[in-house]
Amino acid sequence: MDIVYRPGMGSNGWDSVVFAERSRAERVAQIRAALENSATWGEFRRALPEGEWEDIFQDYYDDAEEKSPDDDKPFDSDDVPGYAEGDYPEWLQQVQLDWFPPELIAKFGGDVGSTVLSGPVLDLPADRAEEIAAELRAMGHTVEETDLDIA
Repeated sequence: MDIVYRPGMGSNGWDSVVFAERSRAERVAQIRAALENSATWGEFRRALPEGEWEDIFQDYYDDAEEKSPDDDKPFDSDDVPGYAEGDYPEWLQQVQLDWFPPELIAKFGGDVGSTVLSGPVLDLPADRAEEIAAELRAMGHTVEETDLDIA
């Protein structure tokens, strides 16, 4: 697996590190940039990864029988379905639980905690990020630190 990692604030208030499959991390970082930098709904739609609007939002508006916002309407990320609730974009700290080796969680004192809105997440100690990365490499993964906005 091609993995990237980045230290950040954990769900429990201490520094944590997030590990993610590279393509998933790149997708989440692109979504976060769209959420943070868009001034209009048209800018938001164009800044999303290819197919994201159609797969996520167009289906939402179709199911709700609502018209999607016009391209020139001012954009506020809190109006994005699921964003204010913590459901969009996906939390990579949560996704880690699907693939991260349990023996490394135990070895490095990972904390499987829960956030109020989105359920269980994996907090791994940021001060041990390189040790964790080395263990993942020893298991055959490609692992490198990233500056992508994933944490």
